[in-house]
Amino acid sequence: MRALLLGSVAALVFSAGSAFAADLSIPADPYVPADAASSWSGFYAGASVGYGFSGFLHDGDSDDTSQLQGWLGGVQLGYNWDLGGVVLGLEADAAFAAINEGDDEDHFDPEDGIHGLATLRGRAGVAVGSVLLYGTAGAAWAALDTYDVGQSITGWVAGVGVESFVTDTISVKAEYLHHDFGSVYVEGYPDDFDITAETFKVGVNFHF
Repeated sequence: MRALLLGSVAALVFSAGSAFAADLSIPADPYVPADAASSWSGFYAGASVGYGFSGFLHDGDSDDTSQLQGWLGGVQLGYNWDLGGVVLGLEADAAFAAINEGDDEDHFDPEDGIHGLATLRGRAGVAVGSVLLYGTAGAAWAALDTYDVGQSITGWVAGVGVESFVTDTISVKAEYLHHDFGSVYVEGYPDDFDITAETFKVGVNFHF
């Protein structure tokens, strides 16, 4: 009888102690992700890679065009202002490129073409949760190499893109840009070319 009584008391004490310890435990706060819309504001920097296509229309003749293509890769730097779901920004980028004539050799040597691209653009978009849909336009520059002669050409650029946060400070992006350099006198060739380029890029940005 005494053993049964002691066992009952011990069980009661153990149960009360467990309940008291449970009351003392402090549950961890559930993780609440950052407000992605507000985190678009501020500086960012990153890198991107992609592929480009360029058309060299010879002396305005649509039947006499060189089609160049190749890779590009570079860096970007920018700043965003979040106006409550509407995001405005300014971005500069620069890339090495190998958008070359290739084996067709319609007008130039195989390694001739666009070997550098840079832009300074405004951006305007709409943030939907952690995703930003935007349009962009501005000034464009390219390094053109033909017949072992290098020259710089300038024009305008416009395009669209989508960017999404994957963490509180890192986003990934995909972007299409159309570059138009107008009519260009190409060093080493007797006539002008109307030069355009299309680029498709993916990249990552780090937000500060």
